[in-house]
Amino acid sequence: MNLNQLIILDAIVQSSSLSQAAVKLHKTQPALTIAIKKLESELGFELLDRAHYRLHLTEKGRIFYREARQLLNANSELSSLAKELALGNEANYRICYEQLCHQHSYNQVISHTFKRFSSTEFSISSGKRFVSLEQVNSHQADLGIGPWFDLFHATGDLESLPIGKFDIGIVSAPGVVPAEISFADIQNYPCLAMFESDLSFDSDRLSYTLGSALMKIDDITSVKSFLLSGAGWAMISLQHCQSEIEAGLLQQIKITDREHQFGAEIRVFRQHSVHHGPVARAIWQAFSEVSKQYLDSIRATSN
Repeated sequence: MNLNQLIILDAIVQSSSLSQAAVKLHKTQPALTIAIKKLESELGFELLDRAHYRLHLTEKGRIFYREARQLLNANSELSSLAKELALGNEANYRICYEQLCHQHSYNQVISHTFKRFSSTEFSISSGKRFVSLEQVNSHQADLGIGPWFDLFHATGDLESLPIGKFDIGIVSAPGVVPAEISFADIQNYPCLAMFESDLSFDSDRLSYTLGSALMKIDDITSVKSFLLSGAGWAMISLQHCQSEIEAGLLQQIKITDREHQFGAEIRVFRQHSVHHGPVARAIWQAFSEVSKQYLDSIRATSN
């Protein structure tokens, strides 16, 4: 049994006629008859009921054909995949997307590109602080989305696009930390913090401060979960906690004797010198439009 025999069987079933199947496959009727009889001989049972004017599957033939169709569909998908790969589409595209920078418009760009290039496997990761920069620089990710500071350009040959901003503030559950407190006093309360990255400039000294007890966590969703449980306070994206703050489940803490809220830019970035395939070019173009809209909104606000 081979794939060509299954293709012939499929053509006959679809047309219910040897002559029409022969025209469709550009073969002669005798060639199709020989191929089907050989297949039936190999299988040990008849596939086609030839007692009527139009050909129909036998009962065993229907069961066999149902499974054969799955193989033919898989073959068609494999052929499509081979064509796309031959055109240069990446087999895998890796994105490191830091959770504290989550915005719906970014998800839309990724989702649209994913659906457009269905043969490319998309891998999306997240984790500790500045993990997107770390993974792009180490070639573990093709694209990074994360907080951006000017010194990041010094870490590698990167190109980046500004696509948004977020605010970072100090947050806790009500009653865990006073709503207004001094810088020295907040250090007497337990602190939740993201794991620092392996980048040379990153350390726990970059944290706003350390509490009397420290819990390190590698994803922002867990940080928020522990905040809601009253485990301590954390410096976190205020947008990520906005609904909980509005509902009174979390509160923003004001430090009375120093700055307690900071703004940061969100950028999408990648290695500048790497050859970029069709998927990479498409997603970069889409984020270029997001960047243009973001910069236009800033200019409109400043005017």
